[in-house]
Amino acid sequence: MLEALIRLEDIGPGGYYETAESQMKLLAVADYLYRHGVPFQVAVISRFIDPQSGIDYSMGNPHNFVSIRFVQTLHALCARGASLGMHGYTHQYGQSISGEGYEFAYSECKKDCPPGDPPESLSTMLHFQQSYAYRRFYMAFSEFHAVGLHPDWFETPHYAASEVQRKILEACAWLIYEDNPEAPHSRQVTFRSSRSIFGKTYYVPTPLGYVGGATVERDVIRMMSQANRFGEDDLASFFYHPFLEFPYIHIRKNAPPYYEDRSPLKRLIQHMLSNGRRFVSILDLIRSYISPQL
Repeated sequence: MLEALIRLEDIGPGGYYETAESQMKLLAVADYLYRHGVPFQVAVISRFIDPQSGIDYSMGNPHNFVSIRFVQTLHALCARGASLGMHGYTHQYGQSISGEGYEFAYSECKKDCPPGDPPESLSTMLHFQQSYAYRRFYMAFSEFHAVGLHPDWFETPHYAASEVQRKILEACAWLIYEDNPEAPHSRQVTFRSSRSIFGKTYYVPTPLGYVGGATVERDVIRMMSQANRFGEDDLASFFYHPFLEFPYIHIRKNAPPYYEDRSPLKRLIQHMLSNGRRFVSILDLIRSYISPQL
């Protein structure tokens, strides 16, 4: 079956989605997807930090009006069929800004380098719970729990983590929404060949990549062309930053927002649908993958 999957990326209580107007535009995107029967996933940064601006908004803070409004927006997205996932905890480290910085260890780091975890972290439950990776996962999960939301999956910021940290995260999450480092070019659901502590962890890839802010038109055309060449069993999966749609969405008084048809996301969605692809939710996708194996 020709299937497609979309993830709305880097959604946090600060940055592009801090204001009431930007959240209204985000909901306009969700309304469009919902009306066209397109299940969608949302990668949530539960704590947004911008050290230089002194911004620190966590979605579980009941005393911050920005956080409260953001949580209301997330509940509204869920009402429109969204599947929420944890996109790290802060998606940053040190002086980097959430959504831009890395959160877990990676070999190419030169500045603001997140710490790694030693192999001993996998030796006992005590060492496991004291690890940096586990604590970041736990804090992100706690933010969701504090506001009555449940994450369905996990995604590392920039798809980066050390091997030890990845095993820790795999032990915490049975479903990771990113390219499998052991099968980086896969167009299908895979799982890691090395078992995690508590069992098998499945990976859902994004082989179509994403639309870059400086290369919008080029990436839209590329993704359409690539999707046309995908086989019946290949997953036309991609992620998209909704703020790229905001210039095409116009807030009006006493009327719903006006959402132009020529936006990049609308063009991608309509191309997929007109070519016989059916958008699926990540949970339905993984259930259909696991069921034949049972």
